[in-house]
Amino acid sequence: MIEEKDKIDDFITSEDNGNNEDDLTKQAGVASETTDDDAESLKLKLDAALDEASRLRDEASRAKADFYNYRTRIERDRAKDRALAAEGAVLDLLPVLDNLQRALDAESDKDSSMYKGVLMVRKQFFEVLQNMGLRLIETSGMFDPKVHEAVMMVDAESDDEDGMVKEVLHTGYMLGEKVLRAAGVKVGRKNTGDKS
Repeated sequence: MIEEKDKIDDFITSEDNGNNEDDLTKQAGVASETTDDDAESLKLKLDAALDEASRLRDEASRAKADFYNYRTRIERDRAKDRALAAEGAVLDLLPVLDNLQRALDAESDKDSSMYKGVLMVRKQFFEVLQNMGLRLIETSGMFDPKVHEAVMMVDAESDDEDGMVKEVLHTGYMLGEKVLRAAGVKVGRKNTGDKS
């Protein structure tokens, strides 16, 4: 029995070494062709996936930039709207401030309780307007046509006073960098002696 088993093992071993080697070579060739086809297919799929990922990344970057630009534009528009609203309110309130100043100028008794009360109201009112961005236009020094309105020309006493603001006739105001009302001023002018 042992001999038969050894014969069978020898036969199987000889079969494995002979005919099976050809089969294995054929199978390896088919597997190699299949592996090459699969690798090429996988490479194409990978390239397509990488292209799609790149396209999506670009779209996401553009969408992010568009959103940033949109948000910036909205914030700028809101600030502009707030400034316009403040400008309208301040323009409506400037005559009230002027009238409070006229009331103070008209009062001859600077020690009266009426004068002191109006002065306090004017001061508080002006502070509220300043909190909204209002500021006085500087009127000392050279005449500046951007912020001053020459209401009158007066003779300058010296060459140094030529073109200088001599007197303020009405106060000018700015809101931020915008002139709401130019300051009305008298401007010194050098007298050249010509009456033409």
